[in-house]
Formats: sequence, C-alpha cells, structure tokens
Amino acid sequence: MKTNDWLAFFRKNSDIKIFHTNHLKVLSGANEKTLGIGLSRLTKRKVIQRICRNYYANPFNQPTLYEISAQIHQPNYISLESALNLHGILSQIPQLLTCVTTNLPYKLKTTFGIIEYRQVQKNFFFGFLKKNGYYLAEAEKAFLDYIYLNQS
Repeated sequence: MKTNDWLAFFRKNSDIKIFHTNHLKVLSGANEKTLGIGLSRLTKRKVIQRICRNYYANPFNQPTLYEISAQIHQPNYISLESALNLHGILSQIPQLLTCVTTNLPYKLKTTFGIIEYRQVQKNFFFGFLKKNGYYLAEAEKAFLDYIYLNQS
C-alpha cells in the first residue's frame, strides 16, 4: 500500500485509536512482510507513530497515555501517584503513569510516555471505575495501593 492508501485506511478506521500489527494485518489484508515494510516507512516519514513493539497510534485519533496503558498490559487500573494526581489530591505531576495489575511488574517506555505496572494480589484488585476507555482507582484505593506497595 502507498502512503495515501494507508492514510485513507487510518481515516476510515479513525474510531480505533490503537492498532496491533495483527489487527492491521487482518483489516488491511496485507501480508506480514508487506505490512512490516509499510509500517516502517510510515514511521520513518512520521505519518504514524509507533507506540511500542507491535502497537501503532492512529494519526487521525491519537490515544492518550491512559488509553495506551489500558490496552497494552491487561488487566490494570491507574493508581498510586497518577490516580491521586488525577483526583486533584497531589499537585505534583508524576513523571510516569503508574498502574496496578495482577500480572508481573512491568515498565514500558512508549513514544507517549513511560508506564509502570505494579503487581498486587488478586484479592487486592478492586476499587476502580471505568473512565474514558481506561480504569481509574478511586482516591481512597489509590492511597491504599500507595501504602501497600511502598512498604519498606
């Protein structure tokens, strides 16, 4: 596909903010080699933005770091300093987005920012609400997560 074809494709699918290479393969009908070459060229020309390995942002509907965090490493919710800042409790803006998950801890450097996933036991995975395509800890839960995960 040529650049104009890709732009038409992304415009047509502007309701999707984040594409995985598997989705792009199915939706575009391109084979793996052609897709890889096309995405590499589009990224170098700054037509599209690579989020991280196998994930790309739609240039006609850019995702937020919060939406990226929800889609890349599931299940999770935004918590700790990040949630406390979003609730207006902390005035300092965190340098990275902190999420809580039941999976192993993970730190992801994306072109949109850094996301850190901290692990809690499954029975502590509660106290969050869905908001704009991602999950956000309630203020009290974010504070509890902060105390639990920062014990010495």
